[in-house]
Amino acid sequence: MVEELRAVLIGRHHSGKTSVINTILDTSETEAEGDDHIKREGFIEGKKVSLVETPGWWKTFNPRDLSNISKQQLLLRISLISPGPHVVLIVIRADSAFTDPDERFLKEHEELLGPSVWTHSLVIFTRGDLIQREEIERRIREDGSALKRVIERCGNKYLVFNNSNHHDRTQVKELFKKTEGVVGKNNGKLFNIDLEKVKDVNEQWEEIQTRANSRKSRVQEERSILQEKAHVHGLEEIRVVLLGWVFCGKSSAGNIILNQDEFATGGRTRECSRGFGDVDGRKMTVLDTPGWWKYFASEFNPDFIRSAILESVSECKKLPHAMLLVIPADTSFQEEQKRITEQNMSILGDGVWRHTIVLFTWGDRFKDISIEQHIEAEGEALRWLIEKCRNRYHVFNNADKKNRDQVTELVQKIEEMVAENCLFHLEKRKNCDANNDTEEDLNMEIRLKDVCHFLEKGFKIKAEEMKKKIQNLCVHIMEECLNLDESSMTYHLNFADEGQPPDDQLDVTCTLQQESIPEPMNTLLEREFSRWESIIIDGVQESLQDIKSSFELSQAEKKQKSKDAVERWLQNYNHYVEHTIDKMQNPESAIRRRD
Repeated sequence: MVEELRAVLIGRHHSGKTSVINTILDTSETEAEGDDHIKREGFIEGKKVSLVETPGWWKTFNPRDLSNISKQQLLLRISLISPGPHVVLIVIRADSAFTDPDERFLKEHEELLGPSVWTHSLVIFTRGDLIQREEIERRIREDGSALKRVIERCGNKYLVFNNSNHHDRTQVKELFKKTEGVVGKNNGKLFNIDLEKVKDVNEQWEEIQTRANSRKSRVQEERSILQEKAHVHGLEEIRVVLLGWVFCGKSSAGNIILNQDEFATGGRTRECSRGFGDVDGRKMTVLDTPGWWKYFASEFNPDFIRSAILESVSECKKLPHAMLLVIPADTSFQEEQKRITEQNMSILGDGVWRHTIVLFTWGDRFKDISIEQHIEAEGEALRWLIEKCRNRYHVFNNADKKNRDQVTELVQKIEEMVAENCLFHLEKRKNCDANNDTEEDLNMEIRLKDVCHFLEKGFKIKAEEMKKKIQNLCVHIMEECLNLDESSMTYHLNFADEGQPPDDQLDVTCTLQQESIPEPMNTLLEREFSRWESIIIDGVQESLQDIKSSFELSQAEKKQKSKDAVERWLQNYNHYVEHTIDKMQNPESAIRRRD
């Protein structure tokens, strides 16, 4: 008999971890913030209950993109439960698709916490009131699904919570019963993480805090010198350009700055667009640009990205005051991202860095962590970027979009930068020795021809995988009200070959092609496309749920709107892949366009 319940909760952002804690403790609290809220305790039916909420992962992330501070906080928070927890609760939303990227995150947790985590784990489905129990069980039984694999790793132990009714104690009693089963299966042993690893992380954390405080003081001192000068030469109008990779939050940042929904979010920027507004009595112009591939080198970017950025900046009647390089605050930024970011920024000339501010988005995901702590924890590559921009950085809280103080402070930093550097203007890159350029171009052309052959195959494989997953999702969500089958939800991918094999031959073809793709390239494709897959599937799912629940639409209208929703979410994805494949079919163009 378990006399005390100690548990750790893991899962993606917005999976309902806080709601599960509220249900267990029969209380109501907001999202975890600070150590006092990360670990919450209470007494249930005479038993002491200690619960720790760990940082969630985000849907557009690959596990390799977890920031260092995210990994450190995971270990530090679990160490708050001492002795180790009886059970690890994996929290999954019942009304949301559990995808391959979600499974990969849990595998990443296994690497951090150790393989024994699975024998101590129990899956809790939240929002059980929004979906029938039979549907959850059908998903668990679905062959080849990520959800089925995770449930099996947990010994087929799971529980469905109705979080809308915190006073239903039956489900909490069932949780205690299943926890006793987990403890019994482990012969009474608790789940414990490596104490030496925790000790190392604590030592690193102390050093990080020291360096972070030093950086913050240095930035404040540097800003104070420029503030008076900026005040004297105040700007009546401010013009900024948003730059960054796809799904980094550029459009959301633009909307926060202008305090209105000026730009479409969700990675759908395929050409530059301008938004206008008033900020603190000044006219504000924001230029939103197409994002570049996050993991592919700049030579693989579709030509429309480079052209749109260059043309929009160079054709402005008035030059921009600032470049805002947008980076999610909780994502990893290592040597790979340093190299790709430097490549893509170079199209604006060598002097672009003097006019660039790093804008971290989603700073709210670690409410108790400062941006300076993230910068210091992440390592050399991110520190290099910040220093390259002369210690100019800012952070947005995307969960508090109406917070105008964060916009006011950004405007102040832009004014300070302008007071020091004046306006941005395009500069030519410094010329290198002609002979070296010729040799480098030749080597690049050979390399591009080699990798393009494999990447083009990989793009088409991923396109077909995406197509099948979207079709299955449509059928699963809409079949009850529309009697759909996969053939009725077929849509065309613009970049598919005329001679694409039929679906019954696709698996064999893809397997053969995938085996021929070198592992490093296959990993690159997986990382890039998992981001697209996650956000597109989530977006399609949300759209279809809204259509399904509408009482005003006929069956014919629901079917048409479902197809339209799929096409709308795939448009930008198709556009990027189509133009990238075009580029790969003529890799020599990358050489000619570099300068």
